[in-house]
Parts: sequence; C-alpha cells; structure tokens
Amino acid sequence: MNGFGRRLRRRGRGRDRYFDDSNKNIIRIALAGNPNSGKTSVFNALTKQRQHIGNYPGVTVEKKTGRIQYDGKVIEFVDLPGTYSLSAYSLEEIVSRDFVLREKPDVIIDILDSTNLERHLYLLLQFQELGVPIVGALNMSDEAEQKGIIIDKQQLEGILGIPLVKTVGSKGQGVQDLLKTAVKVADGEILSNKRHLNYGTRLENAHNDIIRVLSTDPDFVKKYSMHWISIKLLENDRDAVEKVKQEHQNPDGVLLVAANWRQRIESHFGEDSEVVVSEQRYAYIRGATKETVHTKTKEGYINITEKIDRIALNRYLGIPVFLVIMFLIYQMTFTLGNPVSGSIGAFFGWCSNSLESLLPSGPLLDFLTGGIINGVGGVLVFLPLVLFLFLGLSFLEDTGYLARAAFVMDKFFHIFGLHGRSFIPFMVSSGCAVPGIMSARVLANPRDRIVTIMVSPIMMCGAKIPVIAMLAAAFFPEHAGLVFWSIWLFSWVSALTLALIFRNTLFRGGQTPFVMELPPYRMPTVRGVLYHMWEKSWEYVKKAGTVILAASIIIWFLLSYPKLPEEDATITSNLEVVNEQMSSQFEGSHISGNNTAQQELIYSFGGRIGKAIQPVIKYAGFDWKLGVSLFAGIAAKEVIISTMGILYGIEGEQVDEEASDDEIMLKDRIEVDPNYSPLVALSLMVFVMIYIPCIATLVMVKKELGSWKWPLFQAAYTLFVALALSIGIYQVGSLFISGA
Repeated sequence: MNGFGRRLRRRGRGRDRYFDDSNKNIIRIALAGNPNSGKTSVFNALTKQRQHIGNYPGVTVEKKTGRIQYDGKVIEFVDLPGTYSLSAYSLEEIVSRDFVLREKPDVIIDILDSTNLERHLYLLLQFQELGVPIVGALNMSDEAEQKGIIIDKQQLEGILGIPLVKTVGSKGQGVQDLLKTAVKVADGEILSNKRHLNYGTRLENAHNDIIRVLSTDPDFVKKYSMHWISIKLLENDRDAVEKVKQEHQNPDGVLLVAANWRQRIESHFGEDSEVVVSEQRYAYIRGATKETVHTKTKEGYINITEKIDRIALNRYLGIPVFLVIMFLIYQMTFTLGNPVSGSIGAFFGWCSNSLESLLPSGPLLDFLTGGIINGVGGVLVFLPLVLFLFLGLSFLEDTGYLARAAFVMDKFFHIFGLHGRSFIPFMVSSGCAVPGIMSARVLANPRDRIVTIMVSPIMMCGAKIPVIAMLAAAFFPEHAGLVFWSIWLFSWVSALTLALIFRNTLFRGGQTPFVMELPPYRMPTVRGVLYHMWEKSWEYVKKAGTVILAASIIIWFLLSYPKLPEEDATITSNLEVVNEQMSSQFEGSHISGNNTAQQELIYSFGGRIGKAIQPVIKYAGFDWKLGVSLFAGIAAKEVIISTMGILYGIEGEQVDEEASDDEIMLKDRIEVDPNYSPLVALSLMVFVMIYIPCIATLVMVKKELGSWKWPLFQAAYTLFVALALSIGIYQVGSLFISGA
C-alpha cells in the first residue's frame, strides 16, 4: 500500500478494494513460484519492463515491483522471491509469507511449471492456507505438450478451487488472459480459494482445537489467518511460534495446546508432526495430479535434457565440460569486447583532446580531463567486456546449464567447506564483485553466505583484467596467455583455500544440504537474455557514474595538490634529495619523465602517501609509484592503470601508432624502468588479485551483511594476505635469482 498516496479502504464483494486520492482503482498482485518456474518471464511480460528494483524493508532480499494501467485501474505487481515452500528455513520463505500476511495483496498469481506440476503444487497449497485469493498460471504449457503431458485444466480447477490459466511466459502467450483473470478475482467476479486441504481426522481435530485457543484474542485474529497459524504451530514453525509469543494475549496457553497436540500426533503416527503435515499435503497433490495429469509419450519424442545431462552431469566429464564452456565464454568476451573497448577508449581520447583545444590550460582543464574523463572513461572502456561476459552467463543461466554447473561443482566446493550454490557468486564475481556479492543471497545458511561474500571478491573481475593483462604482456610476452590463465587459476585456489581456513576457524558449523532445481534445457529468448545481461551490467554502469567518479576526483586532487611553490629553492633542493633517496631504494633505479613534474607528484598528497608506505611495500619489490597506484586502486582496480599513466607522464595506456619515442605505451615505459622486472610483475599481479576490494564492493558487503565490521575485516585480511604473499614471492624469488 506504500507509495500510492493516501488510500481509503472499503468492503466490496467480499474483498478489500483500494482507492487513491484521484479515485483510481489500485490492485496489488503478488507473483510467486518455485525457482526456475518461469516467474521472471511472466513478470516481465506483465509489467512490460516497467519495473523498480529495491530491497524489502529491513532485509537484503531483492524486491521487484512494476505498475501498469489496465481497464481504468492501476495494477501493481510484486515479484516475490522464488521459493519451494513457506517454511521458516530461509530468508526468502519468511519474506514471501510475511509480505502476504502483512501487506495482504488482492491476488496471488502462483506460477506453476506444467512439466513438473506435482512438485510445484506444494507451494500453492501453502499459499491457500494463508487465505489469499489465488490464480494459478500453468506455465511452460508448450513444453508440457511437447513431452506429451496432458493437463485437465477444468478438473484441476475444481479440485483446487482456484482458476487456472495456461501460459508460456517466455513468449508472452496467455499472459493477457492471466491478467484478465487476476483482475476478475480481485473484483470478486471469480471466486477463488474458498477451500483448503483436509488433513485427516486426527490433524483436523488438532487444527480446530488450536484455532479455538487462538480465537480468544480478537486483535490477533484480525492480523493473521487462523487456519495458517494453527497448521504452522502443528509444524512447530519457529516464526509462527515467535508471532504467538510476541503478539497473542495468551501465548503460554496457545503454545501449550499446540505442544500437546504435536506430542499426540507424533505418538499416533510415529513421525514428527511436521513430517505428518507434509505427507498429507503430498498425498493430496498425488491424488490431484493422478486425476488430472496424464502423460502420453509421443512417437519419436527424445528427452533432450536427459541426453545432455549424461555428459553435463557426468562425474568425470562434468567439470572438464564446464571448464571448456567457460573458456569459450571468455574467448567470446575478449574477441568481441576488445575492439569495442578500443573504440570507446578512442572516443574518450577525442573528448579529452577536444577539451584541450577549447579550454585554456589550468586547474579546470586538468580537472575535466584528468579527474572526470580519464576516471570515468577508464571504467567505461571495459563496459563491453562486462556486457559480453554477462551475455554469455545469462545465456547459460537461461538455458538451464548454470544450475547444473553449480550441481557439478557441489562436491568439489564441499572440500573447502562451501555450498554448491557458492559457485554462482564466484562466477558472477568474475565479471564484477558487486553483483557477485548480491548473488550470494541464494545461500540460506548464514555461515555459507558470509564466507562466500568474504572470499568471492578475490576472483579475477573485469577491473583486474587490464592490470594483469598489461603486466603479463610486458614481462612475459612469449607466455602471456599462460601467465594470465595461471593468475586466473591462482585466484580460484586462493579464494577456496581462504574459505577452507574460515570454515575451520571463524565460521565453524554444519553445512546445508545441497538442493537445486535442475530445469529442463530450453532455448532462451533474445529479449530475455538481453534483459538479464543489462540488468546485471547496470550495477557496473552505476558504479562508474557514482563511486568511480567520486574516487577519480579525489585521486586527481591527491595527485595535483598541494602545488609546488614556483620559487622556493629550499623545497626544490629538498625534493631533489628525496628523489635521489627514493631512487637509491632500488639498485639502478631512477625517476623517469620530466623532473619538475615528478617533483610536483612527490610534493602532492598522493606522492607523500607513496613515500609513507614505501618502507613496507619495498619488501614486495614495489616503489613509491606503485604505492600511489595501489592506494588509488582501493577506490577501483580500474584506476591503477590510469594512475600509473599519470605518474609516468602519459595520458593512458594507448597511444597513436605514429607517436614519438617519448609517447610510448605504459606497458613499454614500465618494461624499461629498472624498478620493474618479471619477478616484480609477478609479485604485483598476486597483490592486485587479492588486496583490498574496491569501495563499491565494500559498500555492498556492508549493505548485504548489515554491519561495517564485515567490510573492515575483509579489507584488513585481504591486505595482510596480499602483502604476505607478495613479499614471500619477491624475497624467495630474489634468493633464487641471486644464487643462480
């Protein structure tokens, strides 16, 4: 009801109707369903992409809403989290049922997979217990027909007591009929959910007795469905028990009656009362489907899913197949993305040159070119890589393969104390850690979720790729591809090893059993894949326009101010001494470029930071320039290259092919700098892979876990591990080199 102005509620035709101040009907419809039921496709088709994404109040579960105009009414759709049941085992389950209980939507549309109806009806029965009008969408009806599955819709409607509509969400078929039916249910023209499952004599007696005690509190009766609360108390649902404790006038009496009935049920059936209730639901579902669902195998029909899964889920071939598929995705990403990235880089170069021709030299020009264009442009240059990467991942997700990859990796991940679903945040973090951390919401176990969020930013994301690629090309030109792949593999090994350490120290505890829906393989729609690609990439774009822009301005300021006094011989002399002292830290080193420009950099805040941390980072083989660049990289790893470019007196990594010797590429400039070597490059690559995640990632960690202690801990431990490994690599490598 929030966000629509003041509303007046009035009774009409046996249901609540809502009006805003302009007297427009407003109907709220919640979409529910199991994961991989096609709920998102139906939601997109209903809202026509007019959506808003946020979080449910007080939790990190994503909330999607959309509004349309229909037949003189405003229809608001709320996409509930995908879940298999309404128990209190996961945050998604609690969010879904609390939304229905507190917000009281006019209608729930439950999206059912027609090819697996028996499993999907379990959630529908639980929504019926909540007492809200329901419309069932028999989605993927085309796939059911292809498999020879015949559903007697009218008979199933009679058994369930709700209207059903056949749909194909990915193609938009039946969606308008679904909307029309839902509106009629909201208006009271079609009756829905006037019946509920009979649980048998023993359970019904218990259910009615608990309702009798619950009904002694009139205020409590107004808040919740007594039928639902009583069933949940029989299941000993912890959330329902907590609601009674906090909100009922006689909680001790209610809970005592419920406990007595649970004991009697367990004694009678020899099973836990929760199991007995579930068995009754499944018995009802089996009876309903036996009466209404028939399978007629078509002549010549081949189950493609089973044939592909013989390879994709094979215990020996599954992981190699996954590695080959990911190799092809990365090849596609770089093959198609690099030319577009080059064009975007040329565009920002043109913007910078145009400003230089229009504006006089001075702080304003430096701010626009060095602070904004170089900063934001340096990030957007890599947007094509992110887009193509998410294009590939979205395609795999929509085909149904990504769920299988997580299933295949489950046993391997368990070695390191992680859940199979942790694989998904790892994969998404390969594009950008921000959406990767968001995707950890699929993990129900809090320990699994925290550990996954703590280690997934170590993956080689799109921001680290240009740094690693530049160093590999500069110092290992003949084996650049092998070095790049080795660092990528090292990121996986590091993340999994740290997860194992955390799971055996700070986050001990049992692991959650792995259950994942394996949907049938299906050909994704172009619209669906492109929508998912952009939805995931949008976080990267927002990052460029907010966090990166602010960070770039700050870095520009730190590298530009304070200005060197023009006629202060004492300061100039001191700077020259500092210059020599810094150069002497490394044998044969020197500070290249214009001496005055270097002195200005040393005199700036950024230069002073580099000088301050050099006594520590020198043991890893890093000079003051790398200190400044790595400090700037805390804002965003993309900034490392642009900062190094500024420090070396060039505008960026790319230069014109006809440039003079002084305008050589950053790669070539560091290659001839005596401060660098293949050993330093290797140490630097390892450091960049592991050390402090970018600011946007840290903010997202705080948002997801609810406290600043987690991002601060993450920043501290990654810095320590990165520094320890880099120092170890450089020092051990130096011993081998000196002894050779």
